[in-house]
Amino acid sequence: MKYFPSLCSALLLAASSGASAVPFYLDLGGNTTATADYLTTNVQAQSTLQNGSCSAGVCGPNANSTFSEEGHGSATGIFRNPNTPLYSAGLGNNWAMSFDYNDLGGNFNNDGKVFFDAGGHINVSYSEILGFDQVSGEVVYGDSIKVAQLVVDSGTAVMGDVALKGSLDYSWYDQAVDDALAEGFFGTDYGSLYELWLNDDNLVWQLNFNITDNMSNPYLGDENSAVRSSSLNGKFAIVSVTEPGTIALFGFGLIALGLRRQHSKS
Repeated sequence: MKYFPSLCSALLLAASSGASAVPFYLDLGGNTTATADYLTTNVQAQSTLQNGSCSAGVCGPNANSTFSEEGHGSATGIFRNPNTPLYSAGLGNNWAMSFDYNDLGGNFNNDGKVFFDAGGHINVSYSEILGFDQVSGEVVYGDSIKVAQLVVDSGTAVMGDVALKGSLDYSWYDQAVDDALAEGFFGTDYGSLYELWLNDDNLVWQLNFNITDNMSNPYLGDENSAVRSSSLNGKFAIVSVTEPGTIALFGFGLIALGLRRQHSKS
């Protein structure tokens, strides 16, 4: 087993303007991207509300409501700050990086604040692009290779402002079964995220963002089940924060919570 020195500062996989970017690259198994500051992402997300309060098919949460979240998205570009595109080794043409989740959920309190249940997962995967269907024009993908897993430990949201926390877990990875690409896919000067996990560094992540672009998109359905869909754009980057011995992962725009911003009248 290979060990690496503990981090002197935390790494935060994030879209944050107030932190110092840590350069990273993606190792595609013999070919690597340029060393970048962030990836751009797009996610098609769906939120389902149960036991909501509805009127004419338009629904909102109450203290008895629960919700579930699922979504699928992809990385769309690799950049240096502030917005310089970099060599991506053919992202979108030769290969794809995707984000998937289908087991996130939680409940609401009397004030409409959201509480996420622990145990949900966000999976990150890699796949080759084999070509394009001549009839439909759709992309034809090769096998999907899982390269990382984020586990939700807790989370809250109020008035559209979302904060999730959790851990980065590689316990699912089996060298005898899974593709070795996962071991070095995310690379930094500190080593790969997998190597840091092996070294028992405390790998945690945060997901903080605001969904104001979707405030006008309500839940539609009835009290038993109401659904809203959203297309979310965001960034995926690594930044440095001052918390010794911790590596924190921070994404942007992965959850489509059905909250509406409330404006108080003065």
